[in-house]
Amino acid sequence: MPTDGPVPNRGERVILQTLEESGPITVPELADSLASHPATIERRCRKLQRVGYVRQCTGGKFAVDESRWNARAAGD
Repeated sequence: MPTDGPVPNRGERVILQTLEESGPITVPELADSLASHPATIERRCRKLQRVGYVRQCTGGKFAVDESRWNARAAGD
């Protein structure tokens, strides 16, 4: 369940936008597409998961939690 966590920083917003565009994706795939280290992507995805912006799917893929993402987009 989403919590009222902090607004994502720039790097986290890039991850959210990439997940929104690509759909569920693994950490290595996301790291490749963003030219970033997988450990950095993993850490940011876990943080976004804790605050309810993303969820982990089958096969370890991350995806945007549509309910939270749509609520944020409507409020901006």
